[in-house]
Amino acid sequence: MKNTNVVYIISNLGIGGVEVALLSAIPTLNRQFNFRLICLNPFDTNFIAGLSEEERQNIIVFKRFPFNYIRALYYVLKFKPDIVITSLWKAVPIGMLTKLFKPAIKYVEFIHSSVYFHSFDKLFTKLALKSANVVFCDSTSAKIFIEKQGFRKPAEIISFLRFQLPEQRKPKQQVVLKALFIGRFNQCKRIDRLVLLVKELVGSGLNFQVDLYGKDDGTMDLVKALIIENQLEANIFLKGEVASDKVQGLFSGYDFYFQTSEVEGMAMSVVEAMQHGLICVVTNVGEIRNYAKNGYNAIVIDEDFELTTIVEQVKNVCNNLDTANTISQNAYLTFFDQKDFADSLTETLKKCI
Repeated sequence: MKNTNVVYIISNLGIGGVEVALLSAIPTLNRQFNFRLICLNPFDTNFIAGLSEEERQNIIVFKRFPFNYIRALYYVLKFKPDIVITSLWKAVPIGMLTKLFKPAIKYVEFIHSSVYFHSFDKLFTKLALKSANVVFCDSTSAKIFIEKQGFRKPAEIISFLRFQLPEQRKPKQQVVLKALFIGRFNQCKRIDRLVLLVKELVGSGLNFQVDLYGKDDGTMDLVKALIIENQLEANIFLKGEVASDKVQGLFSGYDFYFQTSEVEGMAMSVVEAMQHGLICVVTNVGEIRNYAKNGYNAIVIDEDFELTTIVEQVKNVCNNLDTANTISQNAYLTFFDQKDFADSLTETLKKCI
């Protein structure tokens, strides 16, 4: 398949689930295809430090809007791809124009959410759905979402697991009140609600330490203010960004994962936390609805964000080692036999050729 030209277009590379999953697949994509990753904006090169020199050379970066779009389109057309993939709405114009100028190419739009975030997202995603030959979805909820939009072309679900885990999970000897969050400080992540959750837990006598990893995407100052306002400086710590190849090493230091998002797709950080046997306290949104089962493999917060019952559930888990180990083991087994993202993406692309 090395004679098959594949271009993947994305706005940027960073700590988000879409970008982190793509990064994990680059070595496989480079082995299987004549592959290029197009980034429409510069990014921190530390993010790709784990890639080989050859793999890094196949990442082509453009900058300065709108010239980045013009240069990127010229590059893609000159490369003569057999398949073009676009992820997230900002990449769509390049995919659509490439398809317009070269109708014989296969155009793939990758859907990562079950909602539209704003009017531009809605406009360009709908245009992409009309233009694409096939759509890839990172979850069942994303596939149902596009089908409700009237999309009737082929839609494939791609596994969004970055890695496979060892065959056995080590049981907990005690429950440690340490929790983790990894993701952007964005309005849709509702980290303000996470602060409220921690306040309720601490007020009930559960003196949690919660470490928040991620970059500011609009709400960092709000979160800082809420931590101070609720006197949680000794409980919530802002750890900054973490390189994608370092994320897997974080999970062993925690027994809990907190995610209080208002909107999610697959929620890859939650999936990875469950793969590592963390007890995930999560909101019932996006694809989380389909894999997190309250009291079985996670603690699930209802849409109204009523915390009284949740605090009692967390307290019960903290006070009952058997319950904690049962939830942890069930979480670990939830994705145990699924393919990883790289293999799933590559196999599905080969079907498209």
